[in-house]
Amino acid sequence: MATLQILTIAFLIIIVLLSVVIGSRAHQKEKEITERRVKQLQLSNRADRVEQHIRGLKDINTDTIATDVLYDFYLDTLRELLQYTDDPEKIEIRIATAEEGRDTEALIFNPEPDLFSFQEKTNYKERLTKLAKMLLYLRRKGRISNTHYQACYEYLRWLNLWIQLNRQMVQANKNFAGGDMRVAQTLYGVILSHIKSDATERPEKNTLKNFITERMKEILSPQIEAMKDSDNPEEALTELMHDLEVPKGH
Repeated sequence: MATLQILTIAFLIIIVLLSVVIGSRAHQKEKEITERRVKQLQLSNRADRVEQHIRGLKDINTDTIATDVLYDFYLDTLRELLQYTDDPEKIEIRIATAEEGRDTEALIFNPEPDLFSFQEKTNYKERLTKLAKMLLYLRRKGRISNTHYQACYEYLRWLNLWIQLNRQMVQANKNFAGGDMRVAQTLYGVILSHIKSDATERPEKNTLKNFITERMKEILSPQIEAMKDSDNPEEALTELMHDLEVPKGH
């Protein structure tokens, strides 16, 4: 009788131990699944955000200095996501698409842009602000050097300036093409004053300055010729300089 009780107790103890072990393993498995899903969601959201930044620059991007950083981070994120995703084929397609997109050349800067709507300008400015925050995050994470970060930030400042000048530039070019040289001259002068007052140094900015300078020369060439033939060239020069002044309030 005592032997049967001992065996029963031993059997119950074994069942309890097995239950504890199985329960512990099940709990651990559930914990691992939860952690995996959380990590998957984090990486997926991160990849989506970076992809949005890349797309946001697509229509105004004239330099790959910022997008190269974004593509590096984006591809690294996607490759890490491969370890956690339930649909690796979908992620591999995104990786292939990103690698193909990275090889796309940046736009050539065009000093004769199309007109941005108010909503487009607002969207671009919001994207540039968010991208600046993303680049700062990458800098703090050690993904890019401080020198590279500063160069990227300078590029974003230029893009912001270019967006601000969009309407005036479109109007100036339109008036120039339509033969209204006085209005074109005034607008080009206003744009030049904005450019000169901004400390940003970019190749696109120099291209814009050269473009406007050539336009101004073309506008003023008849006046310059008339000044040469004038009986009073000093007075003609004074009038010409007066015409070049940017009106107050602009």
